[in-house]
Amino acid sequence: MQQPNTPPPPKYRIIPATPSHIPQITAVVNHYILHTATNFSYRPLQNSYYEHTLTDNYSHRRLPFLVAIEDTEEKDNEEGGEIKGKVIGFTTVTPWTPSKLGYAHTLEVSLYISPTQRGGGIGTALLTALITHLENNEYLTFSERGAISSSFALPSNAVPDGPGVVYGIPVKCTQLLALMAVDEDTTLDGQVWRFYERRGFELMGVMKGGWVEVWEEEGCEDVG
Repeated sequence: MQQPNTPPPPKYRIIPATPSHIPQITAVVNHYILHTATNFSYRPLQNSYYEHTLTDNYSHRRLPFLVAIEDTEEKDNEEGGEIKGKVIGFTTVTPWTPSKLGYAHTLEVSLYISPTQRGGGIGTALLTALITHLENNEYLTFSERGAISSSFALPSNAVPDGPGVVYGIPVKCTQLLALMAVDEDTTLDGQVWRFYERRGFELMGVMKGGWVEVWEEEGCEDVG
């Protein structure tokens, strides 16, 4: 039962990220870099980091990059058609060992929630939307230079990289990994661990000394 004077959880919607969301996305991640051990960075990131990720995912690899924004009464921006709003979480994926074709079906998930919005179900909603997208869509791999010749049969939706020499080959995700650094004395790190465990990820291994946790979700399927 909700206690008196407790503000209701914010209404939000999940949409594809746009360049206008990048400063807020970077600010959310930098909070965790500066105050927790969950991110492997030692220094705050610049906006250019996620600007590159967004461009690479959408324009190059066709990978999802989703944000959760607070739902307001504001209308969409008339000039650019972008949906404005406060970013309260985001998720995306990056290729795992992208240079090797054997890992082309494996992706690493990145999921962050605004520190003031944790525990409201936003992370679950974002992860569910991400996995649903991966189940229903192919993305492009350029591993081992993709297809370096058009002299053999290519998928009809293969996309050339550059002057028609290297082709991105469509693939589907079969393994989704979540990596995290863990400080045993930090409550938040334990909560992150349990978050993935409850959603079908299984612990694959631990690198001692740095406490790097590797979690795997087989098949990019049901997350509960």
